[in-house]
Amino acid sequence: MNTAELKANAKEQLRGKWAVAIATVLVANILIDSDVMYKVSEKFGLIGLSISCSLISLFLGGVISVGLCKFLLDMTTKREEPRFETLFSQFNIYLKTLGLNILITLSVCIGTILFIVPGIIVGLMFSQSYYILSEDPSKSITQCIKESVDMMNGHKWDLFYLELTFIGWWLLTAITVGIAGLWVAPYVKVTETNFYLSIKNN
Repeated sequence: MNTAELKANAKEQLRGKWAVAIATVLVANILIDSDVMYKVSEKFGLIGLSISCSLISLFLGGVISVGLCKFLLDMTTKREEPRFETLFSQFNIYLKTLGLNILITLSVCIGTILFIVPGIIVGLMFSQSYYILSEDPSKSITQCIKESVDMMNGHKWDLFYLELTFIGWWLLTAITVGIAGLWVAPYVKVTETNFYLSIKNN
C-alpha cells in the first residue's frame, strides 16, 4: 500500500470519529511528550513543574503509548469501537510498558548522542514495538523490539518518507499556533497505524 492510500484510508477511518480521535491523541501527546510543557514551565520559572513533566513522561509514556496504539488499532481495524478510556487500559502490564519505554528512549538517545542519523535509524527500527505489545501483551519486551526490527527491515525509508509527507501539515500547525495540530496529529497517528498494518500483513 502506497503513501497516498495510507492517507486516504486514514481520512475515511476518521470520518465521524474526529472528536474522540482529537481528544484521545491530544491527552496522549501531553502525557507522552512533556517537551512542550517543560519549555512552558521553564519559561515561567516553574522548575518543579518542569521536573514533574519529565517524570510523568518517563513513568507514563510507555503505558499511554501502548494504550494509544490499542485505540488506533480499534479505529483502523474496527475490532472494537474506539473509546477514549482505551488510552488508560494497559496498566495491567504497566511494568512491561515502562521497561519498553525506557529501553527505546535510552537506545534512541544513545544513537542521537553519537550521531543524529543513528538515533533516527534506531527510532525507525523500534517504532512498531508499542503496536506489537498492544496486540499481544503476553510478548516480552525483547520480543516486541525484535519483531519491530524484523518488520522494519526494508521499510525504514518507507516510514521516514511517510513522515516527510506531513511536513506541510506541521508547518500549517506552526502557522496557526498549534490549532491545526488538533486535526493533524490524529491524521498522522491513524496513517502511521495503517502503515503498521500494511507491513504486518506483508
